[in-house]
Amino acid sequence: MHCGLLIPRSYAACADVRAQNCRPITKLDVMKLVSLRQPPKVQSVWRAVLAGVVALLLSSVVLLIVYWALRPFVWAAIYSEPYLPPPGPFSPNSGEWLFVQGISFCAAFVAGVASAYWSPPKSRVSIVILVALSFGAFLFGQFPLDTSLFRNALYALNIPAGIVIGAALLWHGQAIGKNV
Repeated sequence: MHCGLLIPRSYAACADVRAQNCRPITKLDVMKLVSLRQPPKVQSVWRAVLAGVVALLLSSVVLLIVYWALRPFVWAAIYSEPYLPPPGPFSPNSGEWLFVQGISFCAAFVAGVASAYWSPPKSRVSIVILVALSFGAFLFGQFPLDTSLFRNALYALNIPAGIVIGAALLWHGQAIGKNV
């Protein structure tokens, strides 16, 4: 039988093959939601690192788009005047800079959860690789030297801390789920 993209010998033969491959719908096929309590079937260190990097980038983009869309409205509600963006990058002593650091922490938290979810059981290698990558990326950034020590430490440690805290909370939740 030559069905599909090839020219069929007979249309009846293709109809028989299609009828065999079709199953009757006896119940609603509902997509199951992914549970974080059960690990995926295939886990590896590199899949975990890739999942962490993709989760960090996607969650950063989504959170920053939401922030940039809502920022003028929040500014107008708080200060009763229209928002005027700063002429350059945010000053490290401003509240907006601090809020953006919070966004990067939340994105790193999501990356830590994703990486821990895809990593092999009892393996911390993917988290260590993600933290090393974040420190490596930190070396290529512009460090805010004209601010307090607290803000410098926040700038340096928010992404590695978010990755580690996200992974630790997922592992803790999985351990509690196994004991219940």
